[in-house]
Amino acid sequence: MEAITSPILPEVEHEFIPGIRLLARLARVAEQACQESGISLPQYRLLVSISGGPQRASDLAVAVGVSRPTLTSLVDGLAQSHLLRRVPVPSDRRGIQLVPTEEGRAAMRRAEEVLSRRFLQLVPKDVASTVAPVVMAMEAALNQVAESN
Repeated sequence: MEAITSPILPEVEHEFIPGIRLLARLARVAEQACQESGISLPQYRLLVSISGGPQRASDLAVAVGVSRPTLTSLVDGLAQSHLLRRVPVPSDRRGIQLVPTEEGRAAMRRAEEVLSRRFLQLVPKDVASTVAPVVMAMEAALNQVAESN
C-alpha cells in the first residue's frame, strides 16, 4: 500500500490521513442515520449538548458546530416540535435555559439506537470492543479542548 502524505501539512503523520478521511465518511453515515430517526445531526448534537446541563448560547453554537443565527433556528425548530423547551433562569431575568422535553430525550434515544445499529453494521462486535478505548480517549481529549476554550 502506498504511503499517504500531505503536501499541505507535511508534519501530519501519514497514519492519520486515512482516519481523517474515514471521519468525513462516518459523518455522512451519522447524518443519514439521524435523518432516518427523525432529526438532523445538528439537532441531535444540540439535544445531547443541552442534556449535559446549562450552557451559554455561544458555547452551545461551538458544541453543535453552527453559527449563532443557525443555533437560533435549530432551537426554534426543536421548540416548535416540542423536543426542547425554554426555561427562564431565575438569577438572570433575560436568560433562558434550554431543556430537552421527554419527547426530545426520546428522539435522542431513537437517534442513538439508529446510529449504534448503523455503526455496528460497519464494525464486527469483536472489533468494536477494541475500538472502544480509542473512542473514549478521543472523547476525553475533545472534552478537555472544549473546557479550555
